[in-house]
Amino acid sequence: MNSLQCRLALAAAGAAVVAGASWGVYRTTDVAETMSAGEAVTLYDVRDARQVAGTADDVFAGTVVNHAGQRDIVGILSVLYEVRVERRFKGDLHGTVIVSSEQGAPSLSRGTSYVFATGRVPDQRTHAVLLETSPTSFTSLSAPIRSGAPDGKAAGRTVAEYWSWAVEHEVNVSG
Repeated sequence: MNSLQCRLALAAAGAAVVAGASWGVYRTTDVAETMSAGEAVTLYDVRDARQVAGTADDVFAGTVVNHAGQRDIVGILSVLYEVRVERRFKGDLHGTVIVSSEQGAPSLSRGTSYVFATGRVPDQRTHAVLLETSPTSFTSLSAPIRSGAPDGKAAGRTVAEYWSWAVEHEVNVSG
């Protein structure tokens, strides 16, 4: 390969790198138009209750009272449930609240109790289940926890003890 061919090959390689980098910047700055409404990047490990608690506005135990329909919430088609708050671990919710869950997520059963980690929706009347998480069902807050953090911190704890511990030791992953 002569000097001119070498320089042309190097220029072509450089142009390919610049084009690739430009496309990467374009794709990451145009996320709103290329992602569906339900897609998100979660900063927290959904398997770690401390990180989930640190991300949530509210963590509470509640019983599903009724299915309350469907609604578009900030571009995400959501299923709504009326949930009676039984115990607060974090936040100040009380009484019966509306909880939304992204359509396609596992359905919640009327009369079943769950631990919810939710974020407040801007309209302040709805509390959305955190993306990538599922409410955990339980039969009693004093029953042993069935699953927990990957580090084994759930071992030997009841549902109430585990979520109280997770909130007391919450990890704020946002900075």
